[in-house]
Amino acid sequence: MVTTGAGQRLLVDLARRVHGPGAIEDKVAWVLDAVRASADMPWAAFISSGDDPADAGDVELLTAPVFTVPVEGADGHVYGVVAVERPAADDRPEPDGLDLVIGLAAHLGVAYDNEAVARVQEEMDQSQRDAVHQLQEAVRPPVPTVADTELGVHYLAADPATPTGGDLYDWQLLPDGDVHLAVVDVMGKGVAATKDALTVTHAVRMLVFEGTPLGEVVARADKVIGEHHPDLIATLVVGRYDPTTGILRLAGGGHPPPLLVTSEGKADLIDTPGIPLGFPGAGSDGVVELTLDRSDTVVLYTDGLIEASKDIERGLEALCEAGHEVAAYPAGSLAQALVERALAGAQRRDDTVALVLRRRIPPAPGAEQPLLRPFQHKFTATPPAVPIARHLLGDWLRHQPMDASARDDLMLVAGELCAMSVRVEGSAIVLGAAVEGDAVVLTITDEGGALPSSAAEYPSEAPDSLAETGRGAFLVRTFCDDVEVHAGDGHTEVRCVKRAVMAPGDPA
Repeated sequence: MVTTGAGQRLLVDLARRVHGPGAIEDKVAWVLDAVRASADMPWAAFISSGDDPADAGDVELLTAPVFTVPVEGADGHVYGVVAVERPAADDRPEPDGLDLVIGLAAHLGVAYDNEAVARVQEEMDQSQRDAVHQLQEAVRPPVPTVADTELGVHYLAADPATPTGGDLYDWQLLPDGDVHLAVVDVMGKGVAATKDALTVTHAVRMLVFEGTPLGEVVARADKVIGEHHPDLIATLVVGRYDPTTGILRLAGGGHPPPLLVTSEGKADLIDTPGIPLGFPGAGSDGVVELTLDRSDTVVLYTDGLIEASKDIERGLEALCEAGHEVAAYPAGSLAQALVERALAGAQRRDDTVALVLRRRIPPAPGAEQPLLRPFQHKFTATPPAVPIARHLLGDWLRHQPMDASARDDLMLVAGELCAMSVRVEGSAIVLGAAVEGDAVVLTITDEGGALPSSAAEYPSEAPDSLAETGRGAFLVRTFCDDVEVHAGDGHTEVRCVKRAVMAPGDPA
């Protein structure tokens, strides 16, 4: 390689452009430009292994006198060759600057090796992510469908690189229509702790299905598990919920107190005393019973939610404050908000689970004002038309006998749908709303192709913070119970259902 001032600058640029980040194609292009600019070679091309020389980008390669320099990896694998033209009148056996070509080709071989290693590592990382995802899906039960009930959960691992641990939850619909709930926190980390947590949740579930009284479940589970896992230590809280009456019964085993958030936003802790599994005298100190009113919410969680600041008392106070602030959130969003607020600015030391149970029943009958007939507003897709459409819908909703929080949710959904629909200006848009039983149904019809045309495009997971699109569709899914999409005949109709928000009444 050259060692002049220009050569040294070339080496610096080489380190940045060939050994730095970037696509391998760009690195090949830079090397070829460097050959043409720095050596007495008017023509240069790269031919990758297996390529036809005719595809190298210049047919002169087939006829002109050329030299080829292999681009080799550390193990001798040849990724291709750098081909350079020798001027026709040049009788020298080698063109000037061939040493530069050889050096650049060697560096290019290192770049190819690095890309191969990165590709293998990415495949291994993806394989690991897939395995972890499958493990998470296997150990975390799907959300059961329960009448008059809203359920949500959020899990955050202490170490994002190993998103498994001893914090686990369970919810099951029992044969009599009740809901079994459990949150478990096993001492330990990683997959071994996940295995122990599964042992606890399965043992508790088995005892519940066998009809064990709730107050005896923790003690019985300790006895069953202790025979085979004498070193296992775990705290837990177990619940049984009757969705027809709203009665929730809770029994604890050394676990943090569940959080109750009323429909007015008042937040209190529910004391469920007991001794953890693995300790002498493990069991529950009685059963706590409460009746959930309309929109009352109970949160079961693990200690990662209150220990981030190392001050348990302050952690419990902060949890109550956060519960009050996010009381109107949908169950899933509420669980996520509690976890994120608890860990904001704190060092994550433990896994965290928040499980949310909310009673979702319609308002009591006897509303003073009658229901209005269905709302419909047609407009042309332009940004100035959106606030007008929202104002008209808001006026219709304000005359419906519903909670203010439900009205705000529907306005948010309508605003996002309208904003998405006007991305293609000039098309015809129809915004509608109607009462169906205890639900309000929003519809929007778009003839311009701006709205996502399948239900799968309204995700339940938030998009990446740097993503340019997807936030609106995510909010629509989050604040509605159902999202249906019907596409065809040149238009897209999105139908969004918000249940348990209306009291019975007669149309106006």
